[in-house]
Amino acid sequence: MTLILPTFLTLVAITVLPILITFGISLFYIKLTSAAGPVFIGLENYFELFTDDRFLNSLVVTVELIFIPVALQIVIGLLLAMILKEKLPGMGWMRIAFLLPAVIPPAVSGLVWKLFIVPGAGGLTYGASLFGMDLSLDLLSMPSSALAVVVATSVWVGTPFVALLMLSALESIGEEQYEAARIDGANWFQRHWYISVPEMLPVIVTVTVFRILEALAIFPIIFVLTGGGPAGSTEPINYYAYVNGFEYLRVDYAATIIFFFFVAMMGATAPFLINIARREGREARS
Repeated sequence: MTLILPTFLTLVAITVLPILITFGISLFYIKLTSAAGPVFIGLENYFELFTDDRFLNSLVVTVELIFIPVALQIVIGLLLAMILKEKLPGMGWMRIAFLLPAVIPPAVSGLVWKLFIVPGAGGLTYGASLFGMDLSLDLLSMPSSALAVVVATSVWVGTPFVALLMLSALESIGEEQYEAARIDGANWFQRHWYISVPEMLPVIVTVTVFRILEALAIFPIIFVLTGGGPAGSTEPINYYAYVNGFEYLRVDYAATIIFFFFVAMMGATAPFLINIARREGREARS
């Protein structure tokens, strides 16, 4: 116990303590532009959340920016892993190329995509011109297309990591199962559907949960690409909290938003995390 105490205290200091401090701040009215000190107001900030239309909008955007990109990352990542598993010429180089978006900082990824879709001059316009199309619209000026660009950027950044984990799981499946299915007449799709997917289901669930928890690391991308606009169409909860804390100087309300979202995320993912921990514990004992 003495040996692990420093590690335990360090984990508490960098995880539990900031959460408790955030909750404590949310219980006060704090006006940074006033000489008056904090005023205790209890749960008033939390009641305000549900009458704040902008917060409710950010809640919807958050759900969209979590589940749509994660679903696409899982599907595309699984398909890429299945393709990369094949012993085809050039696959070694392709594995390296697929990992490049994952090692680029998110803010740089946002800048890359912003340059890619520059109206009339970006790579998207040039690519469309090769097919005889004139694509000179400003995609970031319209709510639906701006959200689509953010989703595409998130998928581009997160898919390589998912594909790498899926590939690792695929390569742990015995080749004899695929060979037996091949002898029975199963085609490529059937072999992966009836062998790969069931065998990898625990890995797929684990990766999905952790990608959901990491989905809002998209903040730098939104900051560079859209700034939460237009009309709040790409403003998730963490960006709205940033706006309140650093632009409106409402640190108490920003803390309320962040703590509420933390509790909601933990409540939604806790059953899956507990199940993952139990499964790993059973595997360690066996």
